[in-house]
Amino acid sequence: MPLAFAALVGLLWVGSAVAAEVATVGDTAVILPWGQWVTAIAQTATEILIPVIVAAVGIAARHLPWYVRMWFTTQRIDRMVRLAADYALNAVEGATAGKAASIDVGYPLLKAGLERAIGSSPQWLIDAAGGTKGITERLFRAFHFDETVTDANTLTPFLERLPAAVK
Repeated sequence: MPLAFAALVGLLWVGSAVAAEVATVGDTAVILPWGQWVTAIAQTATEILIPVIVAAVGIAARHLPWYVRMWFTTQRIDRMVRLAADYALNAVEGATAGKAASIDVGYPLLKAGLERAIGSSPQWLIDAAGGTKGITERLFRAFHFDETVTDANTLTPFLERLPAAVK
C-alpha cells in the first residue's frame, strides 16, 4: 500500500511538472497540452472497447451452464407473469391490488393477464412457460382470490374455453 501511495504522489508531482513550461524560447513559454491528449486517447479507447466487451459478454452468455440459463429463463417467466398480473389488476374493473378478488372478476383477470402476457412476450418465452395453459396456471397462482374462487369454478372452465378466451 505505501508503494501505491508513493507512485500516486510521484505521478501527481511529475504531472504537475510536465504541465508547467516544457521549454522557454525567449520570453515565450512552450506548454504541452498532455491532458487533452490523454482525454482524446481515453475516449477513443472507450469507443473501441465497449462494443468489444458487449460482444464478449454475449458470446459468454451462450456458453453458460444449463442451470444458469434455466435460472435466467425462470426469472423472465416470473417477470412476465408478474407484469401481466399487474396489468390485469389495472385493466379489469372491480379488481384492486392488495385485496382479494372475487369470483366475478376471476375470469376477466385471467383473460386480461393472459392476453397481455401473450401479446408482449416472445414466442420462446411463452413456450418455456408451458404455453397458454402454463401461463394461465401461473397467473391463477399470482392473483389473490377470496375463498369463493377455486380451481374447479374458475381455472378449469377457463382452461376448457382457452382457445376462444384468447384473441
